Amino acid sequence: MILTYLYDLSELNKMGDAIVVSLKNYSFNSSHNFTKEEILDIKSKTDKRVFLSITPLFHDSELEDVKNILESLKNLDGFIFQDLGLIQFFQELDIMDKVVYAPETFITNHIDKEFFSQIGLNKFLLSREITLEDIKMILHFKGDASYMYNAFGYQMLFYSYRHHLSNFKEKFNTIGDLKDNFNIKIKEETRNELYRAIEDNRGFRIYKDKILNAYSDIKDLPIDILLLDRIFIDDDMYFDAIKMFKGEITESTFIEKYNPDSFEKAYLYKETGLLKEDEKNA
Repeated sequence: MILTYLYDLSELNKMGDAIVVSLKNYSFNSSHNFTKEEILDIKSKTDKRVFLSITPLFHDSELEDVKNILESLKNLDGFIFQDLGLIQFFQELDIMDKVVYAPETFITNHIDKEFFSQIGLNKFLLSREITLEDIKMILHFKGDASYMYNAFGYQMLFYSYRHHLSNFKEKFNTIGDLKDNFNIKIKEETRNELYRAIEDNRGFRIYKDKILNAYSDIKDLPIDILLLDRIFIDDDMYFDAIKMFKGEITESTFIEKYNPDSFEKAYLYKETGLLKEDEKNA
């Protein structure tokens, strides 16, 4: 299944096999959010499976609202989440078979699924920071679990609930709106790359400077859901990426149309981790 982010109802015929919708204040990784009523309207107008992104970590004061949201939208086809506190609501609504546990970087080996299956979870987002060989090993022991992998898009590097851009603006008295601004890039003092950054009501996030394109690497693997992220991606590029993953255009055609230097393989062939100082100089 190719899972793609919907930003407007008019885009339905350009999407993958299924769509992700975002709800204002209750979703990450989207520049467009729908209301509950709009999401229900979308569900009624498409045969595609509709997933709700409900990925933040919530405070106690928000849980009653989250429960009401889930109850209103329980007839959707899927829910992508990372706050384990929501499991009780999924159980009460009898929709555990619809949920995908997406804790960003936590699912790193095949034993993880056995641990989380004890609380009823069976669908998981693979970590974005593991190698292709790690992914293959997890899939080798797949069993009856289902896996999702974020195969395209800017990968998140850092998240903080603190509002760093607003704090920066206040301290240095800068001009311009930094909140909910999808055009901001930041630079580390010792690096040349410009990293995407966004602040919203849920905090502050930094993304990699290049776009992961894992199409050729994972297209033949038994991954149940391929998620194509959309944040910071130009619409034309995103729709072409969907065509590539659907096999309607070749990868070479896609790469040639856009700047090849815009894409990378991220951690698929590079293990994460820090080296000791003597190893750096070896």
